[in-house]
Order: sequence, then C-alpha cells, then structure tokens
Amino acid sequence: MTEWVCDFTQRRLSADGDAISDANCGSGMPTTQATRTPLLRQWAKAKLIHDSWKDALLSAVRFTLSRVEIYRVVCERLETIDRILDAVECFHEMMSELGGETLKLHDNDGHLAWALDFRQRSSEKLEHLGDKAVNAEQYNDAILRYSSALSIIPSSPQAILIKRSKARLATGAWKQALEDANQVITLDPSSPWGYEVKYVTLHKGGDYDNAIDAFEVMLTKMGESPHPDVQQQSDRYISPSSTRALIRKVVQRTLHRSPRVLINTATGRLHDRAEQASAFEALPIFNELVSSTTTRIDYVRIKREVRQYFQYVMLSHKWEDNEPLFQQVVHIAVYDLETSPTHDKLQIFCNIVRDAGFNWAWSDTCCIDKSDHFVLQEALVAMFRWYQGSAMAIVFLRGVRPSSPRGALAGSIWNTRAWTLQEYIAAKVIRFYTEDWTLYRDLDVPNHKESPEIISEMEQATGVSAQQLKELRPGLSSIWEKLRLASTRRTTWVEDAAYSLLGIFSAIGIPAIYGEGEASLGRLLANVLTRSGDASILAWTGDSSRFNSCLPARITVFNAATSHLPPSIPDSEMERIIIGLRAPSFDLDTALRLYDRLNELPTPRFAESRMTLPCITFQIPPFSVHRTGSGRVYRADTIPFGMVEIRTRQDISRMKSLCLVHPWLDALVEPEDERGGAFVEEDVVPPASPTSDDEETFDDEIDYEEIDDDSSSFAEPELASLSISTHTAPIDRETGARRLVARLRQPFGALLFTPASMRRRTMDYKRVAADSLITVRFQDNVSLANIVDNVRILDVL
Repeated sequence: MTEWVCDFTQRRLSADGDAISDANCGSGMPTTQATRTPLLRQWAKAKLIHDSWKDALLSAVRFTLSRVEIYRVVCERLETIDRILDAVECFHEMMSELGGETLKLHDNDGHLAWALDFRQRSSEKLEHLGDKAVNAEQYNDAILRYSSALSIIPSSPQAILIKRSKARLATGAWKQALEDANQVITLDPSSPWGYEVKYVTLHKGGDYDNAIDAFEVMLTKMGESPHPDVQQQSDRYISPSSTRALIRKVVQRTLHRSPRVLINTATGRLHDRAEQASAFEALPIFNELVSSTTTRIDYVRIKREVRQYFQYVMLSHKWEDNEPLFQQVVHIAVYDLETSPTHDKLQIFCNIVRDAGFNWAWSDTCCIDKSDHFVLQEALVAMFRWYQGSAMAIVFLRGVRPSSPRGALAGSIWNTRAWTLQEYIAAKVIRFYTEDWTLYRDLDVPNHKESPEIISEMEQATGVSAQQLKELRPGLSSIWEKLRLASTRRTTWVEDAAYSLLGIFSAIGIPAIYGEGEASLGRLLANVLTRSGDASILAWTGDSSRFNSCLPARITVFNAATSHLPPSIPDSEMERIIIGLRAPSFDLDTALRLYDRLNELPTPRFAESRMTLPCITFQIPPFSVHRTGSGRVYRADTIPFGMVEIRTRQDISRMKSLCLVHPWLDALVEPEDERGGAFVEEDVVPPASPTSDDEETFDDEIDYEEIDDDSSSFAEPELASLSISTHTAPIDRETGARRLVARLRQPFGALLFTPASMRRRTMDYKRVAADSLITVRFQDNVSLANIVDNVRILDVL
C-alpha cells in the first residue's frame, strides 16, 4: 500500500505539483506520521518552486500532520532553495501560532533542537548575504537581510546591528542608523564599538558636538577594556582635545599674521584676536574639523579652512576730518554710527566686503588703538605685511568722480600720499572705487592691478614699470628704488615720511615718536644702512639731518637722480684694462695689499646717531670762493683729484681742514659670492607669502611645537635673499686686485667731510652737505701705496 501511495504521489507531482487530492487519495491515504512526513517533503519540494509558502501551508493541511511539522517542512524546503527570507517569515508565522514561545516545541520529536539550529543557521546566512549586498553597494537589500537576521538571531545581535547601522547610514537614513547604534550601546554599555558606530552616524548626520562626545566615550571604553588588543587600538586614534589644540595653534599662527583688530562684517563690531578665534570656534566648521580628525590629521585642510575664514579686506584711502576712531567704534557696531561722510565711507566699505563673501574688514581709522603705543608701533611695522596678506584692498578715491577722464587715478589725492604707496605695492588684489562707490572707469575685473589701463596710469604716476612695482618686497631689497618712490609722496606729519616706510623696510625696533621731526627719517635710514651695509643711502645732495650729518634732512632728496657710484665697466672693456695691468711695471703687490685691506673692512653701520664709515679719504687744501650767475662756487686744486668744484650754502672757505671721501667700496671690490667665498648679506627679501594651499606640503604627522604661537613676534622674520652673481667661476685674488684698480680709475661722487671734535684720541667728522654732485676722479699720478695709506674708518656725527 505504501509503495502505491509513493508511486501515485510521484506521478501526481510530475503532473501538477500537487501530491494529494481529495478525489484520488480517499481512504487509501497512509495514516502514520512516519509515512506522511516524507510525502509532505516531496510535495513541498515541487509546490514551493512556483507557489508562495502561505499557499503551500494552506494546501498542506490535507496531510493531517501537526502544524509544527508542516511549518518545519516548509521552512526547511524554503531554506534549501535559497528563499531564506521566506523561510524566516514562515518560521515567525509558526512561532506566532505558538504564542512566540519556543519552549512549547517538544524535544522528543526533535522540533526544539531544529528550531534553535534553524535560528542560528538562518541568522548567519542572512548576515553573510547582507555583507555581500553591502560589498555590491546594494544597501537596501543589505538592510532587509540584516533586519531579517536580527529578527531571528538567538543572542548577541550587536555585530549585525552595527552592520545594519552602517548600511542605513549609506542610504542617508541616519536617524534609523542612530537607533541601531544606541541599541548596541544598551545591549553592551562597556563595549567601545557601539560608541564607534554612534560617532560615525552622528558625524554623517552633521551633529558634530554629539559625535565628538561619542568618539571620546569610545576612546575611554577602549582604554578601560580588559582586552589588550582593544586597548592597543586606542593608540591609532587622535583625541578631540589634541585636534582642538592643533586647530587653535593654526588659528593663532594665522591671526598673528593679520591685523590685531578686525571688523566683523556680519555684525559690524570690532573683534580682537581672541574674539576672532572664538568666532571661528562657534562655527559648525570648527567641530566638523575636530570630528573629522580620527586617525590622521589633515593639516592642509585645516589650514585651508582657517585661512578661508580669516581672509580679510583692507581699506586704502586718504584720511579726512572726523574719521571714526577706535574709541568711538569699540563699543558700537559700525553699521550703527550716525550718518556722516566718513561714517558712510566705513559702512559702505564694510557692506562691499560682506557682499563679496568676506567675514573680516580692516580700516586704519578704527582698527588701531592709537592710544596704545605698542599697538601703534606694531601697526606701523606690520602694515605692509597686513596689506600683503589681505585677500583684497579696496581703494576709495575721494575727489574722483565716475565721469573722470583717464588719468584721474594717477592725479588723485590718494596717489600723492605716503601711506598709500606701501598699500598699493603690498596688496596683491586691488579694486578702485570712485567717490560714489562705483568702480573706477567701470572696470569690473577681479584685480585692477592686472588691468592694462590701471597699469599704464600707475607707471605714468610713479615712473616705475609695473614689473618693478610687482617685484618690490618688504625688507632690504631695492633700497634706492623704494626711497625714490617715497620721495614723491606727501604726508601731514613730518614723521610719517619715515613711519610709512617702516613696513616696506621691515624696520623692527624703531619706536614711533611723533614730534621728533626729521630725526624719524634719520633713525629709519640708520637702521636700514646698519642692517644692509648699503652705502648708497649716502648718495644724495641737499641739507644734512640733525640726527647725523651723513643722512638727509628730508626724503625728497632721493627724488633727484644721482651718479655718486662709479659707473660699471663693460666686460669687454674690463678685459682690455686687465690685459694692460698684466705688464711688468704694474705694482701687483700693492694692488693685492689694497684689495685685502678693503676686503677686511666692516660694512658701514650706526650706533645710536654715530656712524662708522669705512672709506678712502684724502686731505685737500682750503677752497677759494668764486661767484657765478648761479651762486657761490668753491674750487680747490688737489693732488689726488686735480681741480675740484663744490657748490654749497655753507662757507667752507673758512674751514681749516677738509677731506674728500670715497665711501663706495662695494662698487670697487667684487662681492664675496663672485670671489667664491661666503655670501654677503646684501639684500634681505622675504619670500612672497603663499596664498593658496597647493604652494606648501605638510607631513601627515605634525609636531605641534613647530607651530609658532609666540604673540610677541608680530612681524615676520627677515629672510636673506642674497644677490647671486652671474659669474659662475670664482675670481682669483690677483684678478680681483686688477679689477679693483680698473674701477679706481672711474669717476665717482665724493663726499666732503670736516673734523668736528676729538674724542678719546679719535677724531669725529661731519659731512658738509653739498647742493650738487661733487664728481672727482683719481689722478694718474696717485700711487696705489698712497691710496692704501688713506684707507680709513671714520666716526661721523
């Protein structure tokens, strides 16, 4: 009978997939469970290929088996054909009929053991399928499988919860992802992994404050873990406190390169550096940077974000009456100032800066507390660098109307002022606005300094090419060119002629003393000469300063072109002269002595107002006075120079002792680098400050101590940029001596000195100011030995 049923079932399975029917089974159906269960399995194998498991359950009741047995067979078949999600759903249906209690299954028929095994096996298979879906970036499928696994897992679901949280996060469902993370923490509060996924979820959701808190708890849990391998993992991470410290150092480093006080363009309030730093820390980007830094410090991004936020725009203008000062604005927003021409100027400037997307603005009217001597001194020295480091400078041209013709900029009041010179030179980006705050000549270009029309006007106004203006840097490069440019500018206060150049020459340590008069220029030039050793600062004609007779009383003297220094000798001519100096009659030994003597001399320098000047000096006889149509002229017939003519307002005919001085020793002797020796610190040119992040690279690991936050160093350190000669081969000593002799034959502008007083057996000298150049040349009968004997170091008052 059993064989017949089985055969009948097989035939029916092949026919329609239904092994049992009311018509065909009848009373011939086997009655024992041992017989019906195999038949059910065979039936389910075919039935579930096409039908739903619920339809199969409804049809399977005809087998008159227990519901648990039917569910078990269907679940097993679904699992076999990889319909694992349906198998789990069927299992849950079974458990629902049992009231959700697995213990209602009896182990004597094996159902309990099967159920426990099914749950474990299914959860593992679903977890694996979820992992495959994640790898294929099919996150919704992964979530479905993880969720099914979590519904059936017998214990410890934390690992799958973490995976589902990450999959949900990948779909943007960060709130559901956070629920999973919190569930992990609830299940095992001592584990760091729940806090790890909570941190990731909160960070992705933009809740950086709580993300940082979760990350810190994660690190704490790692440190408290009883497992050494977990404890060691904490060493991979960077604590939020360390990241905050680094960001703050980068902020401080940035702020110390910018003005001490800036205007917040959003609020119109003045902010000092501490307040600027606090404003940055109040932004979401600060906590986002902290939260983003876990195992590696992205220093380049941190620096980029900090620099971008703290970009500032400078105002360049001519001061007017009733400008808003620091004391007026410190307790009130700029936008709340009463209406007046100068207040309107400041407000419109701030509005333009804000609308351009910048957070900070600076004006010399209200951003410098001029009652604080240190603050004022810092500003005077650092202002060039502030303009140089600005994102843009906005120039307000009072008196220039929108309809003004071409050339109005060059002829504007702004273009005549001393302070605006450094502002134009230093700023990398400039936009000019007319008096009604429209762009000058409607030039709507990002940078007016690159506009051909502006370039042409500025070249015409300064007499300096655009390329030369562009190459001017703070420090000791192009000293004469800077002085010549400054000599054409006007100031309200005498002292500003010097103070406006402090930043251009990086003249640190010169206090601003308004009321000192021409001594301010003397102190500046003394500082520049001492640091550079450049005696060309002495190449002027006009009145002497009371600070020191070798320095001019006014900067305007540098506007006149002079030719004090010996002219250069073309290479071909120098070669011809040297060939002639190789004759046996040439006194090479004395030439070498002179060469060595000049090389041993120190550079010119000042100590207070006293100058030490290495030079070649010759006593000359008294002068006789001659009257001409242009005034008095003094003449003297000298042995070393022949007839000398001097024009001066001083009566030198009564001076008993006079000497003519050749101080241009650098023009006589090869620079050290041309001789193959050590470099001479001639020009000090700081490199241009980087303006974009791709100009610098940084190691992944940052030494915090290397980030300088010394608040006292408000000016950049001066870096030597040495004048490298075009000579590639060292010049031997004998050739250098012959070159020296060749240059001694060139005419030069001599300086006139007279003894002033005796001090400790040393004579002090004073320069006698001449109204015109004293051009002389060594006579052929002057021996080299005589010149060697007249090499001196003079003390000049």
